[in-house]
Amino acid sequence: MKPLAILLMFVLISLSASAQTLDTLTAKRVFITTKIYRNGFKLSHGKILSLYKDTWQPKVKYKWGYYMNPVAPVVTVAGIGLAVVALKGKDATAIVKGNEVQYKIRSLPKLLIGIGLAGAGLCMIESSNELVQHSVDIYNAKLKNQKPAISFIQQINFGFTESNGVGLTLRF
Repeated sequence: MKPLAILLMFVLISLSASAQTLDTLTAKRVFITTKIYRNGFKLSHGKILSLYKDTWQPKVKYKWGYYMNPVAPVVTVAGIGLAVVALKGKDATAIVKGNEVQYKIRSLPKLLIGIGLAGAGLCMIESSNELVQHSVDIYNAKLKNQKPAISFIQQINFGFTESNGVGLTLRF
């Protein structure tokens, strides 16, 4: 009889624990993007939007992060390219004291704009990932505030009693 009671306790504990984490989402950073997973499976963009349909705040943050994600690397690469063009410069020649001198004309404004674009692109990458992560955090916090239908047990205490017996206390 005791093994059956212990097995029943473990089943109740596992039901209670799994009911609380069934719909929670996890965000994992992958190179320059953040992927959203539920129960170890990657969710598509449409599935994420259908999950967020009733909660506007995570939906807005996710959309901003999702749409900024492809733009940010383009801005970064464009900034790096502009900085390289500015550093490469243009060949020029001048005659100084009767001698022909070769030199480069480099554009400081192009260089500064390129560095600025590269920095802005990197900031956009980080910002888009933070927005997606924050949308997951908000969604999970709202789920935690709602009580699941399966989780009717509020607290489970399992242990030894003062008379060296095994005891189980369930609080509904």
